[in-house]
Amino acid sequence: MIEFNEFYKLAAALGIGFVIGLQRENSNDSNNARHPAGLRSFTIVSLCGAVAAYLAELMNTVAPFVAGFVVVGLLLLTSHISYGLNRVEEKSNFSGLTTSLALFLVYFLGALCWYGKLLEAGILMIVLLWLLTLKKQLHDWAARISTEDIIAAVKFAVVTLMIFPFLPNQAYGPAGLEVLNPHTIWLFVVFISGIGFVGYVLIKVVGPGKGIWLTGLLGGLASSTALTLNLVGRSKENESYAEDFSMGIVLSWAVMYVRLYLICIVLAPSLAMPLALPLLVPAVPSLVYAMYLKVKSARDHKEKSSNFSNPFKLLPAIKFGIIFTIVMFLANAARVYLGDGALLACSFLGGAAEMDAVAFSVLDMSIKDVIPVQQLVLALLFASLANTLTKGGLVCFLGAKTMRKPIIPAVALICITTGVLIGFYF
Repeated sequence: MIEFNEFYKLAAALGIGFVIGLQRENSNDSNNARHPAGLRSFTIVSLCGAVAAYLAELMNTVAPFVAGFVVVGLLLLTSHISYGLNRVEEKSNFSGLTTSLALFLVYFLGALCWYGKLLEAGILMIVLLWLLTLKKQLHDWAARISTEDIIAAVKFAVVTLMIFPFLPNQAYGPAGLEVLNPHTIWLFVVFISGIGFVGYVLIKVVGPGKGIWLTGLLGGLASSTALTLNLVGRSKENESYAEDFSMGIVLSWAVMYVRLYLICIVLAPSLAMPLALPLLVPAVPSLVYAMYLKVKSARDHKEKSSNFSNPFKLLPAIKFGIIFTIVMFLANAARVYLGDGALLACSFLGGAAEMDAVAFSVLDMSIKDVIPVQQLVLALLFASLANTLTKGGLVCFLGAKTMRKPIIPAVALICITTGVLIGFYF
């Protein structure tokens, strides 16, 4: 006798086919399109997949399942040809390959149900429904992807998959300074490049048109320095937007602190508490002041969106690796030959050029117990102080003159907060 559990599997296959078929039927009706497969076809094909898997199990051969797949394919091909011949006469749209491919997948989902993989089948059903339902949104997003974006994605894949696995995982350097590990260095390059790339993808998906505040928020996730330079350049086009651009810049600075903290605790979870105060407290005045500028700024003009170039390019990634290596080597050399004071000076100079490189360098030293947590915290504070001064200088000297008034208080607030923290940890 067939067990109740087997009826449950068949019912699950029936339900999956019914739900997906319902979506396809509704989609074709709303677009005035026709396709040989509709609600009933999807339901039957899903059930056929389950029954074919059942027969294959009883007969101990895959022949019934393969035969069922071939029959479904031939019926679908015949229907395609028939609908194609009548397309011009009926003057109706013909649904493309998406519905046909979905029908084939439903056949396999029915088989998954029979073999008890109900969770897997349910997840795949949800993914398929998402792909089928968000057709317009996905096409609009694809239209915003440029050739440069695709090339950048390929470069990121090359950096991640074709270089990183082949680098030696061994430390090199003079006696006492064996800190140059190609594997570790490139891991940080991939990590920070990946963070920037993900941030850029979010900007492309969401779109900067929702306001400068959103570009500042997401731009800080990708690169606060790049965001600062971008908005500084745009400020000269329309000086009346000075407070808007300043708000976006300051917001990106706040996000930079939070992003850096999250990266550090992912790489070293034990440092979550020690780094909370030095990395999250400076973000508070940045965020509060950005909100103040947002409220203060008159919103009677149309918001302008920022044009973001892809932050992942191969040359900057290599440049980051070089800077990271130099900073890490100098920081360790300063610690070995000149003491802890030189480490802080090196962190300050490095932070003026690249905050992430300094952070990863001293974090790597802390993970290896080369420096105490106090020195790690002070190095990060000195680096962030220099980084804030550098970005503030970029705004004051390269941006519109009207940006100086709103940006100087932000720089002062962050620097004062950082200075107080430095005094606290000394």
